[in-house]
Amino acid sequence: WVAADLGSGILHWSVDNYGNGRTPVMGNIIAAFQGHHSAPWTITYRGFCNNVWKLCIPFGLPTVAAISFVAGPENPMVSLFFSFFCFSEIMSQELHKWSHMTKKETPAIVNTLQDLGITIGRVPHAQHHMAPYDGNYCIVSGFCNEALDNSGFFRWMEHRIYEINGVESNAMKLDPELRAKTLRGEYRLTQ
Repeated sequence: WVAADLGSGILHWSVDNYGNGRTPVMGNIIAAFQGHHSAPWTITYRGFCNNVWKLCIPFGLPTVAAISFVAGPENPMVSLFFSFFCFSEIMSQELHKWSHMTKKETPAIVNTLQDLGITIGRVPHAQHHMAPYDGNYCIVSGFCNEALDNSGFFRWMEHRIYEINGVESNAMKLDPELRAKTLRGEYRLTQ
């Protein structure tokens, strides 16, 4: 659950900040995540299959089968861990959708899971939907968001990527002050 939350945050950060709809393999996912910022409510109109299918590309059965094959039959716990991890990554998009819906629009169990912090809640996720969309990326439960944002993990990653290939994150492009702080090595987000 924690690993899945972390994984959802890393995926969300990467597709929010790098690439576009023409990027090979991940282009559809990138376009959906980046477009979501301009019209976040549209996610609530999607049916389950339409909402989660794009994440089946990187996290579906072929990935789980390949990991299980590499791990071998003597390591069933590895297969179990990655099965749960990949399932959670796929479901993260539905959990994310629920964080955009009102309490009246979601089943009671969803509201309970959000209230307990087991799945991403409305208020914690709403913090991500403020330009430059520079934090609160984890969408399984949001458990990892505070540690990642306070440590400056994503700004540090953006700085490394910029040093390697000169590509700025979309968050840096949207906020010149954030760009300057990141390039000075001031990574921690201030809320």
